[in-house]
Amino acid sequence: MSYRPIGGRRNRSAAWQWGLIGFIPGLFCGVIVMTAVLLEGTVPAFFLPTPAPEVIIREIHVLMTPTVDPNQPTLTPLSQYIVVTATPESQAVTVAEPTPIQAASNEIVSVQVQATPLPTDAPPVGPTESPQQADTIPEVLILIRSLTVSIPGGTITMGTTPVEVAEAVNECTRDGGTCEASYAFDSYPAHDVIVDSFQMEITEVTFDQYVAFLNVRGPDTHVNGCAGFPCIQTQNESPDAPIIFDGTNYSIGTGLRPHPVYGVTYFGALTYCEAVGRRLPTEAEWERAARADDGRIYPWGNRWDNTLAKTNRPLDTPPGSFPVGSYPNGASFYGAYDMAGNVAEWVSDWYSERYYEERAAAGVADNPRGPVAGQQKVLRGGSWNSVPFFSRTVHRQFADPKGFQRWVGFRCVADPPNADLIGGSGLNPATLGVDVPTPVPQDLSNSSAQPTQPPPPEADRTIDSSTSSSAG
Repeated sequence: MSYRPIGGRRNRSAAWQWGLIGFIPGLFCGVIVMTAVLLEGTVPAFFLPTPAPEVIIREIHVLMTPTVDPNQPTLTPLSQYIVVTATPESQAVTVAEPTPIQAASNEIVSVQVQATPLPTDAPPVGPTESPQQADTIPEVLILIRSLTVSIPGGTITMGTTPVEVAEAVNECTRDGGTCEASYAFDSYPAHDVIVDSFQMEITEVTFDQYVAFLNVRGPDTHVNGCAGFPCIQTQNESPDAPIIFDGTNYSIGTGLRPHPVYGVTYFGALTYCEAVGRRLPTEAEWERAARADDGRIYPWGNRWDNTLAKTNRPLDTPPGSFPVGSYPNGASFYGAYDMAGNVAEWVSDWYSERYYEERAAAGVADNPRGPVAGQQKVLRGGSWNSVPFFSRTVHRQFADPKGFQRWVGFRCVADPPNADLIGGSGLNPATLGVDVPTPVPQDLSNSSAQPTQPPPPEADRTIDSSTSSSAG
């Protein structure tokens, strides 16, 4: 016998039926309500997309006159900032953007005006140490700067060899001097470099030119007006200095006017070159101009000749410099005078005794500029107060850039080709040195006389060559 629950099968609930019956009337009522709201125009904002604001573009006709912003650097004229002043009715708006300079014109154009502040942090264009542009150089400095000659670029060999140094030592001994091979230690080894073409001044800068430069710069310039350092001494600082300063003007005696300026600091030389739109040569450029393609040991060739340069040989040679260009037959292959003797010349490179070794190990350099820092600056060419050994085109010397060495001067170079930089001077290279005048005696007793025999490299050169006593 089997037992089952009373009722047998469980019946389903009818709740969903009642829900459906209630939903249909509710939906109908909701549609009626929404229709009424739409008809009244009161739909909440979140039910509708946000419309874009009305854009009104007003075309303004303005008169635009390009002008150069005076606050921007003037190093590269083609990279100036143009200032355009737009004046719709009474409102002025300045818009600035980098653009090449074009010829100014008064043209009616249509622009959309947008206020943009002028940039205040635009980086200067060009190298950190850059010469002045030709249009900013005082006319008097353009008129007095030296003529230049073109020096072609290319791959050149710098430095010397043991064989060449041995021959130079023998010549020095033969002429009554005292020289050692160790003096050329910093000129080893010979190595190749690449140099671009440039323009070199034919003559060393003269007292006449330098005094004109000081007068253009103004009173007391010589004290600290060359990159913040002294340029040169006057008789106010050193009684045996040749330049006179009366508190207002600088002057030089007639006898020294055509002589190379001496006692000028490195900074005094650098600032002069920049003031006339030029620069100091690099050591590589200087050697290129002196040696030419055949790698000559002296500007005129490979054999020393006392009649072609002003040194302290022969022994009876009067002390002191000669007027620039007094040895026309001793000019370099390219036509630059006094690249041996007269005064040693500042170049832009810092000095390092081991620089040539480092340079040779690094491979061929493109326009080398020397060590990045140092305490001494390189000198080239020897002087009136040294034996010919120091006047070889490969020989390196050095001195304190703030010193007033009586045997040190300089010449400038420029980057070609630029007619503005080839410049005009009253000097006529065809007649320079035809009549060699008697030199003006110069004091040799001061402590800045150039040594004939400098300390050897093994002594770490703790004594500056500019303060050693003269010998030989």
